[in-house]
Amino acid sequence: MKRKIWPLLTSVGLLIVGGGVFLFFAEVTLLQVTNLDRPHTLRVRVGPSEPFFIFYTHSIYDKPVMEEFVIEKDAIILKGVRTEDPGVMEYYGFDDVKDFHPTERRFPRPLVVKRGMREGQGLMIGARTIYLRDLAEKGERIQLRAVTSSLGSYLVSTVLRGFRAPHVDP
Repeated sequence: MKRKIWPLLTSVGLLIVGGGVFLFFAEVTLLQVTNLDRPHTLRVRVGPSEPFFIFYTHSIYDKPVMEEFVIEKDAIILKGVRTEDPGVMEYYGFDDVKDFHPTERRFPRPLVVKRGMREGQGLMIGARTIYLRDLAEKGERIQLRAVTSSLGSYLVSTVLRGFRAPHVDP
C-alpha cells in the first residue's frame, strides 16, 4: 500500500510546483489608474487588444466625446475618437462627418488627463465603468499607465485588496 501512494504524492507535488511556476511566469496586462495629486491607485486587468474608453463632455462645445484605446507592449494607443458634433470634429482636425474617426496615436509614456469641471467623465473597461469623480476632485491629474504583472502577483494583490478599502492600492 505504501508503494502506491508515492506516485500519487509525487504527481500532486509536481502539479503544485508547475502551477506555482505558471502563476509567477504568466503575465497579465493592467491599466493602472493613479491620482497624481492624492495617493490613490486602481489597477484593472485588460485583455490583449481589448479596447477601453475614456468618455467626457467637451469643454468648449458641451458635447459628448468618447476616445477608444488599446494597450500593446506597455504602450497605450489611441485607436479612434467618437463624437457626433461637427464642432468637436473640427476641433480635433477631422474633415468628415462620420461619428467615429479612426486614428493611430501611440503613448509610450503614461497618459495624463485632468478631472474636468463637469460631471460624466470616466473610463469604460469591458462591462466596468469607472467615474473619475470617484478617484479625484475637480482639476486633479489622473495618470493612465500600461503595466504588466505576473498572474500570481496580480491575484495576490487582488485578494489583499479585498481586506483593504475597495479598488485602492497603496
